[in-house]
Amino acid sequence: MRPILNITLLVGLFLCFCMARPASAQGATVVRRAAFDIGSANIKCIIADVDISTGLIVNPVATLSEKVDFAEDLARSYDDNLSKEVMTQGIKTLDKLKAVAVERNALEYSAVGGRIFQEAQNGRAYFVRIRQETGIPSRVISEQQAAMLSYHAVRQEMGDKAHDLLVWDIGGNSMQMTIRKPDGGLLFYIDPMASIAFKNVVIHNIQRKDFNTTVSPNPVSADEAEQALAYIQAHAAMTVPLYIANRVSRPGLTVAGIGGVHYYSVPEMLDERKVTYTREEVAHALKKWIGKPDKDFDSEFAESRLTNLIMVLGYMDALGIKEVLSLKINQADGLFAAREFW
Repeated sequence: MRPILNITLLVGLFLCFCMARPASAQGATVVRRAAFDIGSANIKCIIADVDISTGLIVNPVATLSEKVDFAEDLARSYDDNLSKEVMTQGIKTLDKLKAVAVERNALEYSAVGGRIFQEAQNGRAYFVRIRQETGIPSRVISEQQAAMLSYHAVRQEMGDKAHDLLVWDIGGNSMQMTIRKPDGGLLFYIDPMASIAFKNVVIHNIQRKDFNTTVSPNPVSADEAEQALAYIQAHAAMTVPLYIANRVSRPGLTVAGIGGVHYYSVPEMLDERKVTYTREEVAHALKKWIGKPDKDFDSEFAESRLTNLIMVLGYMDALGIKEVLSLKINQADGLFAAREFW
């Protein structure tokens, strides 16, 4: 019986060795990473298995998000510095998200922040603190870099469907549109008129209140909404590059909306969540929510829910955008494909 037992053991060891070889080969090219997008109103973390040779996600593990309102904090600053309170909240949130990534066996980490940390006097120093206190390699990137990361993340998500594409990203403190030019390069439209900025425009310019002491414009009257819509339509018409406006007016272009406004804010105000939303659906939702107080929106971002609808509708009207494809994508997705960040 002993020779038979030895043969059985040898065969078992051989099979285990053969089965282990592909896993070792895969482990050499696939790494579990955690990418952090430190945005103006949220900190987002995506954990995924990534093919390091291509930057492509081969297995999404988790997507996490926590509200940290850097933009609102900076808007109320008297010296253009982020407050100690919001910076501490950000560090604690990053520690919390990183702990989840560690539990999920992430081996590599990278974090980026954009415009809000360029504007804040202490923004870059804060990122030094983030690196020191959390151990996460972190950097402040330019708005062009941020737009490029988002654009390539959308192309990766859409695959062959991304031939003719405009990526429209709206966050708390910055709006970006990115499109490919005939020469193959990218054209960027970057504007500070985003969720927090436009909310404060409505409070200050339309309602004649001090946004330093008034957090929310709600309830917004029908007349105020009409004035705000006219304001943002004119702003979009004057600031969006003519090439983008002309391309939107031609058939065949896909407008991909990313960021919190496109994926969360607008769809949550519609009657039902769909993959796309239309200009008519946004206009209908605006009429439905005019005059509602914050509590009716049932959201931690209630103060900007209605003004986000007005802003998106104004841009759609000014540029002739009939439909937006809503995608759950942010800069963290694009980070995986950028080798220089790892």
